[in-house]
Amino acid sequence: MSAPAPTYGPSTIDDYDALGEDDWVHHELIDGHIIVCASPTNLHNRVVFMLWAALEAVLPAGFVVVGDVDVAMADKRQCPRPDLIVVPREVGEGRVRTQSDDVRLAVEVLSPGTARIDRQNKPRIYAAAGIPSYWLVDLEPFTIVEHRVTGRWYQEVQRVTGDQISVTEPFDLMIDVSEARAATVRAESTRSRNRR
Repeated sequence: MSAPAPTYGPSTIDDYDALGEDDWVHHELIDGHIIVCASPTNLHNRVVFMLWAALEAVLPAGFVVVGDVDVAMADKRQCPRPDLIVVPREVGEGRVRTQSDDVRLAVEVLSPGTARIDRQNKPRIYAAAGIPSYWLVDLEPFTIVEHRVTGRWYQEVQRVTGDQISVTEPFDLMIDVSEARAATVRAESTRSRNRR
């Protein structure tokens, strides 16, 4: 089991911005604390990449998927970095920080060190910002939990463990997630063989 991600705070977006860009360390500003996250596993990154490709293949014209970018919130104690977001093309290809008002979908793939934050803090933060849809992806076993914002909180809409997810928010989409699911099944099979 991984240790919780170390935190530093209380901080604001100004403190966070003072850190500057760092390609080697993943930071997020959550509830006024700068959180330093461990590097994700290979499986985590593969699933993120596969979900990115699956989403991008079916999005309506004018929208794109972007990964691992800061999302600025009205609450200056928050600046999360979702694994994936869906935004208008002009935002996704822009050179400024993404604003939460532009995010149509936020996706988090669970990692041991940030699971509590992804399950508890981020849904509250994203819902308060009005992000219409949030997916929480568990790798053990592969499950996509779709949430939709109702008021200032998310309501769970469905849990998907199969090869496709059909959604009506933020768009009517049928997304083939079979490659991502298959990667988690292969990883579990390998883990099981190695335990023997």
